[in-house]
Amino acid sequence: MKKIAIAILVLSLGVLLPGAGKKFSASIGAAAFVSGDSGFKSLYGDVQFSPEIKLSYDLLPHFFIWLGAGFVSATGVVPEVGDGIKATQTFLSLGAGWETRRMGRLQADLAAALLMAGTKEKAMGVSASKSAPGFDARAGLRYFLRDNLFAGVTLGYAGAWTTVMIGDREKDIVLGGLRLGGMVGFRF
Repeated sequence: MKKIAIAILVLSLGVLLPGAGKKFSASIGAAAFVSGDSGFKSLYGDVQFSPEIKLSYDLLPHFFIWLGAGFVSATGVVPEVGDGIKATQTFLSLGAGWETRRMGRLQADLAAALLMAGTKEKAMGVSASKSAPGFDARAGLRYFLRDNLFAGVTLGYAGAWTTVMIGDREKDIVLGGLRLGGMVGFRF
């Protein structure tokens, strides 16, 4: 949750900074999230809803740096005992990207980032949390509705690999997964 708050703060600062030459971009969207961890999918389902925000700044023509944040919250049932479980995964990405020149109203981009992913799970009255570094890679296509206003689609994968203790043994898990999303945003 702290990571989401930090991302919102940075987004707010970006809005307040003077964006000469429309170098800033901010967007909000949602994605269909498919976890990269089979254990997560078996407990919480194959597809989850993931809200996302993104802020970017053009360093040079066609090259930008960006900050993104998102999360997934899911509930399920422990199969053996029928007890309810809840998990939340949070993602904070900081990276760089490249975008094409506008082709009429269309513009495509490719981006990669360092990722800090965290998870918190609550089952049978016990909470556990873990965070790990990873990577985020994505491609997007934007359609400019107006000079500064756009809608777009993104496809990406964000993943962080770590281990957790289950009883007396370690288990490998994947935080993150495949995301297909839509967004709306503006340039300023």
